[in-house]
Amino acid sequence: MREAIKALASEGLVTIKMRRGAYVTEVNRTDLEQIYTVLSLLESKAARESATKATEEELNLLDHLHHRLETAAADRNVEQFFEINGKFHELIQEIAGNRWMNGVITDLRKVLKLHRKDSLTSTGRLQSSLIEHREILKAILKRDELAAEAAMLKHFTRSLEAIR
Repeated sequence: MREAIKALASEGLVTIKMRRGAYVTEVNRTDLEQIYTVLSLLESKAARESATKATEEELNLLDHLHHRLETAAADRNVEQFFEINGKFHELIQEIAGNRWMNGVITDLRKVLKLHRKDSLTSTGRLQSSLIEHREILKAILKRDELAAEAAMLKHFTRSLEAIR
């Protein structure tokens, strides 16, 4: 049990207070805005790099994940949409190939995980998110690095607006 709590603490999900115990880390509105700001910069850069580095196989995988995202949205399956969304973003990061950037993104996403679903439950947000993912995919498939970067930045800006 102690090891599990230590692992969660190392990921920033649990805060250990001396002689008081372990608590789920509280993330306030300012924290969320700051995390989204950093993620938008990093993931936009990843999208830009992916547009030029992706192999045909990787482009096909991204396209396949997006089709699954479309299906989850059509079924209004927020849980599945959220899961596939994560895989879509992870693949873009993987294609970009910067392990240091990916490590920071992974750590920040762990902190956000408790709050991200809230943004998808806002009225119309699921559909808007899907459209944003289409734009990201379209730019990467066209190998348009500037459009890919801009589309990802727009996606994060809208995601942040949805939780405000």
